[in-house]
Amino acid sequence: MTTATTTYQPRKTIRFASVLAATIVAALASSASPAAPGATSTAPVAAAGRTTVISASQLRLVRASVSGSRRTWSYDWPVEPFDRQHPVRAFLDDPRISDTGAKAFHFGIDIAVPDGTPVYAVEAGTVWFDNAQAIAVVAFDRSHSFGYWHVVPAVKSHQTVARHQLIAHVAKGWGHVHFAECRGTTYLNPLRNGGLGPYTDHTAPTVDKVEVFGSSLAVIAHDTPDPRVPGTWANKPVTPALLRWRTVPATGPAQPWQTAADFRFEMLDKADFGKVFTPETRQNHADKPGRFSFYLARTWHAAGAVTVQVEVSDTAGNLAVYTARLSGADIRL
Repeated sequence: MTTATTTYQPRKTIRFASVLAATIVAALASSASPAAPGATSTAPVAAAGRTTVISASQLRLVRASVSGSRRTWSYDWPVEPFDRQHPVRAFLDDPRISDTGAKAFHFGIDIAVPDGTPVYAVEAGTVWFDNAQAIAVVAFDRSHSFGYWHVVPAVKSHQTVARHQLIAHVAKGWGHVHFAECRGTTYLNPLRNGGLGPYTDHTAPTVDKVEVFGSSLAVIAHDTPDPRVPGTWANKPVTPALLRWRTVPATGPAQPWQTAADFRFEMLDKADFGKVFTPETRQNHADKPGRFSFYLARTWHAAGAVTVQVEVSDTAGNLAVYTARLSGADIRL
């Protein structure tokens, strides 16, 4: 598990809860779950020039693999049974976009459970909160904390709790507990190897489209939660954990892989939202699935036809590689 290098400050926890509560009520009132504090606010900007779409029917899946790597974990699930995996309907760094244009990365995961479900501490610590539906349990050495959101607390602020002690119930209307892990000032991915467990995933992410629009090259891709999320949020996509790409010229060697997005370990800085996601990106809502459009290259120049390879993978190591052939007509920039 990652070693903490920054001392945790309880006062910051209380202040953080207040700021984030205000963010949820104001900027992200329509969001499915909270974004990180200080979400950037930028209106979507339409891409300049014609858009060329290489659809799924024109993509070719050249390789797919399901990882057999053994995973470890340092804490178990915050809902019962603790030693059994539960459906997760939103991942770390999923896009969060409000009606006002505020944009941020999701700073935890959303564990799908019915309203009223008991929520338990994954680790012993001290409770801090000043939000009626948000709790942080701070480790005794103050090096890290775990956050539990959209809950009705069953404990008091400053109370000491033990591992697996009841701390809350899922609040009415949420249908999930938002769970976050923070070390120092960094939000970590609970689904990384060495984090939350047991956790397995048997599905590789999917590339839906490759697009050349304006002067940029982009890809629309998604992952599918495993196990399947029940109810209203069934069949909603989540983001791949890692997205890489490269070009393969008609003659000569393939270019080195370039990373377009890496969500495997920690939440990205909010300032990078517009560098990772294109303006076509939409977050999930209960009545409409999201659309995750990633920049591969903000400025795309190529001479003649070229093959683009896109690799998508998840935190379990499941991987898929797709190719798209871009003709001279597509590469007109």
